[in-house]
Amino acid sequence: MDGTAPPPRTLAIIGGGFSGACLALHLARANFPGRIVIFEPRPVLGRGVAYSTRDDAHRINARASRMSLYPDDPGHFTRWLAETGACDDDPEATLPDGRRFPRRAVYGAYVTAQVAPLLAAGRVWHVRAEMSELVARGGGWQLNGADGAVHQADIAVLATGHPPPRIPPPLAGIAGHQAFIANPLQSGALDGIAPDAKILIIGTGLTMADTVASLDRAGHTGAITAISRRGQWPRPHAMEDKHGAADFAPPASACVLLRQVRAAVKKAEAEGLTWQGVFDVLRWRAEEFWRALPVPERRRLLRHARPFWDTHRHRLPPPTAAILARRLAENTLRIAAAAVTGVHGADRRIDVFLRRRGAGAAARETFDAVILTAGPGRLDEPENALSAKLLSSGLLTLDATGQGFCCGAAGQVEGRQGPPLFVVGPPTRGTFAEIISVPEIARQIDALTAAAFAEAPRS
Repeated sequence: MDGTAPPPRTLAIIGGGFSGACLALHLARANFPGRIVIFEPRPVLGRGVAYSTRDDAHRINARASRMSLYPDDPGHFTRWLAETGACDDDPEATLPDGRRFPRRAVYGAYVTAQVAPLLAAGRVWHVRAEMSELVARGGGWQLNGADGAVHQADIAVLATGHPPPRIPPPLAGIAGHQAFIANPLQSGALDGIAPDAKILIIGTGLTMADTVASLDRAGHTGAITAISRRGQWPRPHAMEDKHGAADFAPPASACVLLRQVRAAVKKAEAEGLTWQGVFDVLRWRAEEFWRALPVPERRRLLRHARPFWDTHRHRLPPPTAAILARRLAENTLRIAAAAVTGVHGADRRIDVFLRRRGAGAAARETFDAVILTAGPGRLDEPENALSAKLLSSGLLTLDATGQGFCCGAAGQVEGRQGPPLFVVGPPTRGTFAEIISVPEIARQIDALTAAAFAEAPRS
């Protein structure tokens, strides 16, 4: 032995949105003994799809006091807002009771600001490239870029976020039509819509709410119809915090869990408390309850209760809720339970055949614009090239519900031989149940950081 120290291990993070940037931040903060490299084609880290928006109508949907990047310092984001004055030009961000719901671009700036010093100091490296393949080779990983470049790493972490939504088959016929908008969050996507345009929005979740807010801010006054299978749309935050302690026990079935939730909501209302508090307690125990359910019960819960959970758990920021309430009162927004059975593009307009719930047949309506705001696609769809290759090669498998990749408690992919492989954020939803919001992802990253350290030392 010549006493030469082995080279430092390299940890590669594939994806530099919120999850990837937050992981790099915590690894560097804990003095990870190796190189931390983020592969992300965007020029700025930490923003991803959610926080890249520059639209002033788009706001974080949780109060600022719950959005710290540091679980051990919950007031960090609110202090950053005060120190930087990031909300000083946005009076709508602060409610009379002091709660803040800043614009999403502001939160993106916050994440970027935390990572920037690490990039400047060389603690974190940013490679602007998209990875198209991950291959186990020589005790480590070979990362093949879409640009043809080849990179090496000892530990790999997949932080690709939500898979992009796919165009549903009934809409395939208008995929290239000028009046069809497949991604309303893309910069400039809504610019060509006339103020009096008649619009159909397919999907009634938070992206629908953002889209309505964007249109309204741009001066749109025409009729908007938003549809989904059940017609459920996000609920508002409570006007004030009146949270009690909901009493839950790990459920044996989906029905037992639903009965517990209904009973807890009824009890809260009787005590003058809010249903929002019940869901907040349930949120923090979601992973525990999810693991307690057998796979058939998990599937049953997703099939019957998922839309109701999503619309009560992921709430509207108050300024956005006010816009929707006003548009509903003015009858310039309708939210309905309906499905598209067919479409036909004609000149600059689109004919849509809508079958409303309870109707025996579809009715034709003509719209000036059709906007898709459906949720994320599936990880195994061919459009998601890297995920599809990882699945076909056997490096990753989908969990039994098809929501995410199989992984252990820290996001580590288990049951395989080879170099360490982790998954972080939304692609682990099948394991963690509730892992698409900042606090839950930050908690997972704490566990993943400890596991990555265990893999870092060389023998």
